[in-house]
Amino acid sequence: MIWWAEQPGRAQSERNAIGDLAERSPWLAGVEMRLVGTQLAFDFDLEIGERRIPLTLVYPDFFPDAAPSILARDRELLSVHQYGPSGELCLEYRPDNWTADITGSIMIESAHRLLAGEDETGRPAPADHRTTRAQRMRYSAFRFLFSRDTLSGLGMLAEGEVAEGEMQEQDVAGTYVAQLSRIGPEDAPLWRETKKRGGDVRSFRAVVVRVPTGGGRASKDFDELKALLWANGHPALATDLKNGTDLVGVLLFDGQRIRVPMVFDEPGARKLISYDAVFAEADGVRLDPGYELLKSAKVAIVGCGSVGSKVAVQLARSGVGSFVLVDGDVLSAGNLVRNELDWRSVGVHKAPALGARLMEVNADCTFTARTNPLGGQESGAMAAATMAAIEACDLIVDATADPNVFNLCAAIARRAEKPMCWAQVFGGGAGGIVVRLRPGLDPTPLTTRHRIEAWYAEQGVDWPDDGSAKPYEDTGAEGIPIIADDADVTVIASHLSRFAIDLLARPGATTFPYPAYVIGLSDRWLFTAPFDVRPIDLGASDAWGVEPESGDIEALKGLLADLTAEKTDAG
Repeated sequence: MIWWAEQPGRAQSERNAIGDLAERSPWLAGVEMRLVGTQLAFDFDLEIGERRIPLTLVYPDFFPDAAPSILARDRELLSVHQYGPSGELCLEYRPDNWTADITGSIMIESAHRLLAGEDETGRPAPADHRTTRAQRMRYSAFRFLFSRDTLSGLGMLAEGEVAEGEMQEQDVAGTYVAQLSRIGPEDAPLWRETKKRGGDVRSFRAVVVRVPTGGGRASKDFDELKALLWANGHPALATDLKNGTDLVGVLLFDGQRIRVPMVFDEPGARKLISYDAVFAEADGVRLDPGYELLKSAKVAIVGCGSVGSKVAVQLARSGVGSFVLVDGDVLSAGNLVRNELDWRSVGVHKAPALGARLMEVNADCTFTARTNPLGGQESGAMAAATMAAIEACDLIVDATADPNVFNLCAAIARRAEKPMCWAQVFGGGAGGIVVRLRPGLDPTPLTTRHRIEAWYAEQGVDWPDDGSAKPYEDTGAEGIPIIADDADVTVIASHLSRFAIDLLARPGATTFPYPAYVIGLSDRWLFTAPFDVRPIDLGASDAWGVEPESGDIEALKGLLADLTAEKTDAG
């Protein structure tokens, strides 16, 4: 895109405006138009006091919708309001407040006001905007994460106290991120970090020093750090660091601020890298206060594939504290097109791999992974243990779309009177169905399935089968396979997550007037358009729990009597 070729009238107007400014402004001289590659540019000089300052105005490809830049032609640092000697001046008009009616001549006037004002006062011009923390850290390759819990641990040290410890570090996309993992010896720590980073980390020695307030200033090299330690009464530590050979993280804490120089290299030639301390906790409340109930909830995710993996992670992000993850399958490379997991988990059983992912998202959650397939050819004891683990949960989520697994989950939910949710993604990304059942309020799972099948029949369309063979694939009108993608699956999974969160956060109420919704993602089957949603009224609730039948009590007495008699005879 070459804006001045597409909008030659605006380009000529810009040239005339700069020429007019030069005629009426004695401080502007040497204006020359040129091309920088394909970008239109104007070289000019500003005469300020005894100085003649060479600058260049460069119009971006997307002008006038994007702001031009003014740079020092000789790469001189002219002001604190400049992005480095090679960077542009930060003027009154910037990308954050730019409008298309601002011209290059206005930018030149702004540059003159900035530099002339600073020349006159001898002080930097006041800033009228703030940079974000992320902007300030853009070129920081070494970062140290800390939290309120870290500060509490550091606060256990008395002023002047030195403690051994441990740090952990991880390389994340070329940024080295470190955490303090322990204060004190391994066998008797004074404090431990409970929210450690997952993945590939390396551990190394740390030394924690509690210095007086204001005593933890930054050190630009090892000699400055050594002098700082001497000044604060730690000459032995300074000598130990000087003569050492290992990598050591030194954490200086003055009760308010944290400084983290990392010491390395050979004895007598030690060097250091300063880490930027980053407070790792979010500001403000990020979740609905009602979600506090989720922390004590335990959820069974039966099926850790495309739908189940996404639901589990969404629930972990929402604060669910405990999971039972059930899946007997191993993640393959082909699963990555729709699964929440990535290449690091290929070849690993889905259930424990998903558990590790949950803890990366929510370090406070716990999980139990069951790698036997529910309803599969396993020992009766193992199957019973898995079903007992599911029964102990507050909510059962069936994400398998497998009728056999559904029957087992339905039996557990009905007998234990536990709420249950499930979903199915229809072949070819046409849409899906999400269902939520509450004991005593909605029909039991098996009754629900029969009523949904009856509703399908009432619509007068051919409905997709259970999808057990190729659950995400269908054949289009021309015989070409249509396959649901990750976005299709995520839409259905997210609605299932909303049902689950509603059940856990609002046990006595609900924001959903219907217990089941059919959600269209295309204009196929009964759907008239994408996002065509059809609620299903499932009717009245039926018998949850286990009702004793006539004669059950007498039969139980007889059974117990026979068992007792057999035991006595055997003795």
